[in-house]
Amino acid sequence: MRKTRTLPALLLALALLLSPALAAAGSPVIYGYREGLAQATQNGLWGFANPAGEIVIHIQYDSVMDFSLGTARVQKNGKMGLVRQDGLELLPTEYDTLQDIGFGLYLAQQGDAWGVVSLLSFSDGAGGLTHELYPISYTSASLTTIGGLEVLLLTGEQGNTVVPLTSLPQMMVARQIPSAQFPLIKGRLPSFRDAGPRDWFTVWVDLAYNLGLMEGVGNGYFAPDQTLTVAEVIKLAAFLESQANEDDFHLQPITSSPWYSSSVAYCIATGILSDREFTDYERPITRAEMVQILSRTTLGRRLPEVNSLRRVKLSVPDVRPGDYAADAIYQFYSKGLLSGTDKNLTFNPNGQLTRAEAAAVVSRMARAEQRVLLWGGSLPNTMI
Repeated sequence: MRKTRTLPALLLALALLLSPALAAAGSPVIYGYREGLAQATQNGLWGFANPAGEIVIHIQYDSVMDFSLGTARVQKNGKMGLVRQDGLELLPTEYDTLQDIGFGLYLAQQGDAWGVVSLLSFSDGAGGLTHELYPISYTSASLTTIGGLEVLLLTGEQGNTVVPLTSLPQMMVARQIPSAQFPLIKGRLPSFRDAGPRDWFTVWVDLAYNLGLMEGVGNGYFAPDQTLTVAEVIKLAAFLESQANEDDFHLQPITSSPWYSSSVAYCIATGILSDREFTDYERPITRAEMVQILSRTTLGRRLPEVNSLRRVKLSVPDVRPGDYAADAIYQFYSKGLLSGTDKNLTFNPNGQLTRAEAAAVVSRMARAEQRVLLWGGSLPNTMI
């Protein structure tokens, strides 16, 4: 029996036929969304658009790939690079090949030479900075399996270098690559029913889940608008601290009763909380309380300033010096961990904290490439 096309299929076919003509006529054509941004094309070049259809990453590339975990590979003048969601280049467009191998690392090719690059720069040991974990000097580089173990195989004039993939995170820590304690796990992406491709928070949900900092609430849901309790933020603080300091607390199963008592004890022991600072751990936490707790973690204290603290203090409209947690809030803006609830940088200190908002803050704390530049510019040379 002959099948007939459904109306959606016909409309899709018509759209694909018309897209090149519309793009050539001067109107950008926008394709499917991923992590809040969509590919957009015009006059044979590509960029990205937000859910309102506004071009937010300039149409300038020969080709682009979808965003995943907050970054996208792009190609310009035949060379590949890596950008984040505000268009800032993390890796310049100077590579012939960029293949994601996980952990924030890429197989990179320049001409006939191959190596491995990090999306974040780090010290080269000679007073400068580099992206090259393995120099781009090998004749070939590939992922393969040897004896059931997934490895990186680098071939050079001196023979083969075989590197188990599982050894790369510790190697990155040893080289002091920023965010090495929070490596991006290739292929670990959630599929929550309530975190759609157009939602602003999906990128943060993806990152927080990928990093093992947050999970869903069950039945395939993340519950982005659900408020967090004091106990849940204390658990987040404990897991961030444990992973940053490379102890095993965050790897241990939760067996205490109530479930949060071990996290409370850990945070008191590490100085994140003072004894009896909170009397009700199951009430909703305020946004100011969240920042106060997280600011006492190792990451909260040591992360560098990426925005002018003086300008932050003059710009955030609803936080005044002397207010509860004011110093911590100002510091979090200056460190690129907060962007406010609106374009005026309003913080809403007494408002309740949603799971989506928490995912954004902890993801920025864990991953240096995601820090917010409130007034443009570039990320500092060192983000440790």
